[in-house]
Amino acid sequence: MELTPQSVLRRLPDLRVHICPNDEVQVCTDGREITCNAHGLAILDAFAKPTPLAEALKRLHSRLAGTQDWVDLTSDIVQLHKAGILQGETQINPTLPAEPWSFDSLAIHVKMLNDRTRTSQFLTSIQEVVRPDNVVVDLGTGTGILAVAAARAGARHVYAIEAGRIGQTARTLFAANGVASQITLVEGWSSQVSPPERADVLVSEIIGNEPLGERVLEVTVDAVRRWLKPDAKLVPHRLKIYGLAVTIPPAVLKKQTAVPATLRQWADWYHMDFSPLAEAARPHSAVFYLAPQRARKWRTLGDPILLAEVDFKTMGHLVIDQTTTFTAMTAGRFNGLLVYFDLELSPTRHLSTHPAAADAECSWRNPVWLLADSFTVRAGEEFAVTYRYGVAGARGRVSVTTNDPHMSYTKKAEALWLSP
Repeated sequence: MELTPQSVLRRLPDLRVHICPNDEVQVCTDGREITCNAHGLAILDAFAKPTPLAEALKRLHSRLAGTQDWVDLTSDIVQLHKAGILQGETQINPTLPAEPWSFDSLAIHVKMLNDRTRTSQFLTSIQEVVRPDNVVVDLGTGTGILAVAAARAGARHVYAIEAGRIGQTARTLFAANGVASQITLVEGWSSQVSPPERADVLVSEIIGNEPLGERVLEVTVDAVRRWLKPDAKLVPHRLKIYGLAVTIPPAVLKKQTAVPATLRQWADWYHMDFSPLAEAARPHSAVFYLAPQRARKWRTLGDPILLAEVDFKTMGHLVIDQTTTFTAMTAGRFNGLLVYFDLELSPTRHLSTHPAAADAECSWRNPVWLLADSFTVRAGEEFAVTYRYGVAGARGRVSVTTNDPHMSYTKKAEALWLSP
């Protein structure tokens, strides 16, 4: 494709950028690395959405100091285009990246589609909620399966929002299933694009292993305010986050943190003294993730603890700070808090990641927060469990405190989590 002033270009959505000490910018994707001059970031920003070359150059012109600056800028645009980082509409490659951490990764979507319970419950809920002539918004459409379901349920039109490269795959899926005329792919982040019209139904599947880790609160609150009609319905519409006070089995604990048995094993394997790691690790808590069914036989010390409840339609703020009293029902070692959630999709459909409820194909993983200081508890002993999100900038925080007047100690254990 030859570049002309009328050429419409946009950058690939999944890029890694490194800013060098000399102000050069390295742009990396799919094993390719391109070095740009100081205007590299501005160029990538100018083509974040499909933009005619002439329009982008006009916008970038104010940054230029002279002729050489112009040469550097246009040279970077040409080389980014030749490398496939800036692409024309006819060049878009539907091939998805191999990186497992990318939301565009095929592996992530294969895993979710193989979770038949998860996907089928969403599809059934959409069929139940969407009415003929409804306008539907699908946040983070991914492969487009939920947008297709909404169209098949009779939606007059579906706006499928997707910021990643997988949106192009979704576009082909719409056509392959005969609903392309009912669905518009809106490229970009939902908080950065404007709705063509208000919607009757909001569909989203952006609940992660950490239930709030994919910024579902922030994205949904924004969508409710800007994208929806006042009487709109949401799928899902309510999220309950629970914690289970558990005794993590020694064999599992040994693999997740620097307990004495782990240090002894390393010393035996590698003939070194690893004892300094115990002190280095002690002030910090850790989080690990496991398939729900793997925790079915773990010892639980009491009933589930409701950490947070979110009504997506009425949730008008982005801060959660909730403390719940937990009473131990049995004696044991309290060294971890396993987190699961119940997701209400429609009046008759819900999903749960409780270890006893999730099936073997569940694609979600339970976060398990290791307590920095574990407790030996007695039946009837009380604890205060505090869950925070958005407090003082924390993406998530849980703390466990006991102050039993019949005991001779007061302890506090705290764990932090960030999205994996």
